[in-house]
Amino acid sequence: MARAGILVAALGAALLMAPAAHASVYTIEATTPIGSWLDTGMNLVSGDTYNFTVIDPATQWSAGSNTPFSRDSDANGIPPGGGYGVLTMDSFTANFGALVGDAGGHLFLIGTGPLNLSGLSGELTVGYWDSFYGDNSGSQQLSVSAVPEPSTWAMMILGFAGLGFLTYRRNNQAAASAA
Repeated sequence: MARAGILVAALGAALLMAPAAHASVYTIEATTPIGSWLDTGMNLVSGDTYNFTVIDPATQWSAGSNTPFSRDSDANGIPPGGGYGVLTMDSFTANFGALVGDAGGHLFLIGTGPLNLSGLSGELTVGYWDSFYGDNSGSQQLSVSAVPEPSTWAMMILGFAGLGFLTYRRNNQAAASAA
């Protein structure tokens, strides 16, 4: 009986100590030029999957003066029909004002998310997609986290199954002892 209790305690402790996906939240300013985008300090690994989520997708930021058209947008950028079109740099095209990430020189659209991506590798920087930053304003908050691997989920489910089996076995042994 004591061994089963020790095993239950050990399994419970292992489940509590299992690595969980930790989300980091970053504030991206519309005034930061591409060469100086926010360095998240995250080094992405190509075999992992990452989740990118804008905290409040309705948040607006701006590419400056609203003359002759509005330059306000969410993280998807100014709609192309809004008079400003798109910006292409380094073979990557997105709406002006879009939230964009750069992982090791590979540009990708984050937009308002949520977005799960794999195959990215390198240092992650994020920023506002524009060619002139002098009159921009506003910011977006972005949450980035690694998505747990299927093997992590499998280990957790096996741990819960083991705890359930031990509880079942202990209850049956207690019932047999009482009879």
